[in-house]
Amino acid sequence: MIKKIFASLLVAVVVLAAYAYWYADSLKPQYTGETQLPGLSAQAEIYYDDYGIPHIYAPNEEDAYRALGYAHAQDRLWQMEVVRRIAPGRLSEIFGSKLLKVDKLFRALGIQQYSEQMLTHFQTNGDPKIRAAAQAYLAGVNTFVSDGPTPIEFSIIGVEKTPFSMIDVYNTMGYMSFSFAAAQKTEPIVTKILQDLGEDYLKDLDVSPNMTGALLGSTLPATEQMVLQIDKILKDLPAAPLIGSNSWVIGPDKTKSGKVILANDPHIAYSQPAVWYEAHIETAETSFYGYYLAGYPFAIMGHNREYATGLTMFENDDIDLYWEKDNPTNPGQYLFKEEAKAYKIRKESIIVKDSITIQMEIKHTHHGPVVNEALELDQAWPPVSLFWVYTQKPGEILEVTYGFSHARDLADARKNAAKIHAPGLNVMYADAHDNYARWSSAHLLRRADSVNSKLILDGTSGQNEVQGYYDFSYNPKSENAPWGYAYSANNQADTTLGLVVPGYYLPEDRARRIKHLLDQDKKWDVEDTKKMMLDVTSNNSPEVAASILEAIDEKLINSENEEKALQLLSEWKGTFELDDIVPTIYNKLIYKIQEGIFVNKIGADGFDAYMKTHLMKRSFQPLFANDSSVWWDSPNTPEVETRSQIITSAFSNGLLELENQLGTDMSQWQWNKVHTLEHNHVLGAVSLLRKYFNVGPFPVPGNNEVINNYIYRWSADGEYKTSAGPSTRRIVDFADVEGNSWSILPTGNSGNIFSPHYSDQAEMYVNGAYRRQLMNKEDIMKVSKGALVLRP
Repeated sequence: MIKKIFASLLVAVVVLAAYAYWYADSLKPQYTGETQLPGLSAQAEIYYDDYGIPHIYAPNEEDAYRALGYAHAQDRLWQMEVVRRIAPGRLSEIFGSKLLKVDKLFRALGIQQYSEQMLTHFQTNGDPKIRAAAQAYLAGVNTFVSDGPTPIEFSIIGVEKTPFSMIDVYNTMGYMSFSFAAAQKTEPIVTKILQDLGEDYLKDLDVSPNMTGALLGSTLPATEQMVLQIDKILKDLPAAPLIGSNSWVIGPDKTKSGKVILANDPHIAYSQPAVWYEAHIETAETSFYGYYLAGYPFAIMGHNREYATGLTMFENDDIDLYWEKDNPTNPGQYLFKEEAKAYKIRKESIIVKDSITIQMEIKHTHHGPVVNEALELDQAWPPVSLFWVYTQKPGEILEVTYGFSHARDLADARKNAAKIHAPGLNVMYADAHDNYARWSSAHLLRRADSVNSKLILDGTSGQNEVQGYYDFSYNPKSENAPWGYAYSANNQADTTLGLVVPGYYLPEDRARRIKHLLDQDKKWDVEDTKKMMLDVTSNNSPEVAASILEAIDEKLINSENEEKALQLLSEWKGTFELDDIVPTIYNKLIYKIQEGIFVNKIGADGFDAYMKTHLMKRSFQPLFANDSSVWWDSPNTPEVETRSQIITSAFSNGLLELENQLGTDMSQWQWNKVHTLEHNHVLGAVSLLRKYFNVGPFPVPGNNEVINNYIYRWSADGEYKTSAGPSTRRIVDFADVEGNSWSILPTGNSGNIFSPHYSDQAEMYVNGAYRRQLMNKEDIMKVSKGALVLRP
């Protein structure tokens, strides 16, 4: 009897295992064989290389984009579904109330309405060839939606597959554009510092205190609330926002081959799947190896045999926040220049899974939407409206992205870069004819000289209105520079025609290091460029350490570990290698010193908000070195605090915290124990699913603002969980484009958990390896397991 029961159980287990294997196998992307793709004019073929990159060969461009849509969907349909829901505020429909705040913010922004306007214009006036290519891509996506297997995430969460449309394409770019912006996270805390402490405190953070006509003038609410709300909302996003980036182009006079080399690593929040999908298209009229966003038809950057493009964030300020004032006799109106104007009202209904539908009433002034309800600001706040260049100006989103994969020469690429209105981007360019360039691309706002765009502005007086836009000739740019290279690292670029462009630029650390390396008297090749992309040395950090050491009162040093730490900091060369000890000490001190400076002046919430800004990153080095700064002494205490007191206390307390965290043996304080990277899938938040959907964790080198920029936030716990970094490391060598161009992705090219390419690049990525970007068909055939034949 027992044997029969055991045998029955064994059979059941085998059957269950067989079913599980069959089910998983049925959900894998199809990389070889044949399938039908209706709408093709003739047969097309896709050869997947050994890393799952599709190389598409089609008789014409429309067929190629149709095949691309199909390939993209079978690897990334779940990611496409999530991304298309962000801008129109439809995440709560599938994830429930935990993402309601995200939906409320994006509903308020009005990206959906802007997308509808731009789509209507494009359908009437757009280039028919671009329209046909985009529609072909969507047709390929929708063939997979209707005929392909359902990705497992849809089944687990209970989401029906539905067709994609052009409005989804526009909304995807709208979401990505907002993720670039920094003003809404910085202006409130800068305003708080001004109103609570005064102009001198802003001067010491390198913020111009020019304030004529800027503030509302009355008692203002706790502005850090707005920063913390926005930060929480953006942290909850189930897709990756853009953060920063490096890029440089080395001209022919500085390379061993005499041909141009382009390097680019855009910094984007880590997620699983990662943001970019690599694909290569070949037709009689089109050849391009590109990087694609989920659900978007045209490559955002890429290369062919003639030219290459790369991107970094410009970081110009294209958002202004305004205090508004309700008409006290009519709540449906606001006051502007002492006249009453009617709010425009937009009503929204948000469907929340397993809950009630939420109704929103969004007010608009002529500046833009009022965001109080979306951010759940308390009643003490006056109305705050958000002016954003992206939704205020018509844009040519599809035309620009299509143009970058169809440029003819440098002049054509420059003309295309000039069309970008928002978000601000540095477009990097290189070609086979020895040209190289950087264009800081955005429609730059004209503001009155009295306006400080880093503050929440008085919207009632009329003194702070946008006055128009500068011509592209004013934008920073560099073409075939005599020093032999162009670069960008989110630093403030050189101005043109005397215009200083306001923005939320990152510190000069990476830019300085890039310039330091490229200014060497040497000739560069691809191997040198690879090493440079992995550089983890900071020229600035030893200077910061020197300022700390200068301020420490050595009479108060009374432990062996304190003496050892002083010695290590004094000898440090600014490296952030996995086994280094000093980075662990240094990062603890960066946090503790700023905690000692700011908490007793702007409060714990204000400090938390400040630490989330680019302003903090730019300010701490000069602040630490400034012995006479007003920040050292607290206005809230009778005694006079000094730089030496605050830094010495932070040093001693910081080391005690490290001893409690990592033990008293300082030799065990290696950077790799506290600096880690995990690629989080939206389902990885469920503990039982984490090990299946997430990738990692891995110990990683680098830090904030070295070239190999693994980005994290400083926190009290001394753990530095990397949140963003290089979304790809790519190098294009015009001495041998087909054979010596390289790339790596953070995890893999597929977002399908059952694909062998879900995470096959993850360890290569953290170990600093690269793989070739194949364009030669003979090379592709050598590593491909055969073609996926697409028949009409």
